[in-house]
Amino acid sequence: MATAIARQDGNGLIDKLSRRDGLRFVGKCESVDLVPGDILSEPDQAFPSAYFPIAGVISVMTMSSHRPPLELGLIGRDGMLGATLSLGVLAAPMRSVVQGAGTALVMAVAQLRIELRNNPRLVQILHRYQFRLTMQLLQTATCTHFHEIEPRLARWLLMIHDLSTSDSVRFTHEDLAHTLGVRRSGVTIAAGALQQRGLISYTRGDISILDRRGLEGAACGCYAGLIEKYRLVFG
Repeated sequence: MATAIARQDGNGLIDKLSRRDGLRFVGKCESVDLVPGDILSEPDQAFPSAYFPIAGVISVMTMSSHRPPLELGLIGRDGMLGATLSLGVLAAPMRSVVQGAGTALVMAVAQLRIELRNNPRLVQILHRYQFRLTMQLLQTATCTHFHEIEPRLARWLLMIHDLSTSDSVRFTHEDLAHTLGVRRSGVTIAAGALQQRGLISYTRGDISILDRRGLEGAACGCYAGLIEKYRLVFG
């Protein structure tokens, strides 16, 4: 199975607009750096802005009392943070944190609402993306409940690879443990097993994918199942 998301220089949602509309849309945005660890939204609080990543990854997390946040979804250059704004929902449903460094086009919420009123094609694009993101959240919740750490880690690495512009990412064992909602020792064992099989290289927090096809074979069926759902729905 090929990389799920084609490599591109811009944002996939904006690229679906006509060239004229896309250029006009970008002209209404500001380019900002995505800095790992920065919190971009909090649950039940109004979105401060809409983010359209060009490079970098945003993690969408669910919150629970007395427990660390649990990652349910990833947003990269194929999507946006704030897609529910197209449904008239102004409050963020979950916490969003920058997971991987990069850049994004940022549009003020008030301006995005104007764009949505004036461009039915944009509304359609964002509605379809919101549906796809919902599919990802549901699949991740299922995966977290039913699957072992090693195949879940392989699935997560594939998703990060799809959304990034590099074959390498930087995450400590502790970072990965919080992301997957498991103990640090479990991540250490899982990452070690993938490295021993020659699928990844993991040194001092730097993870490099050495064998993508092999990593796809090591991942649970959630990854392939989600990609197949995308293809059935969106072609």
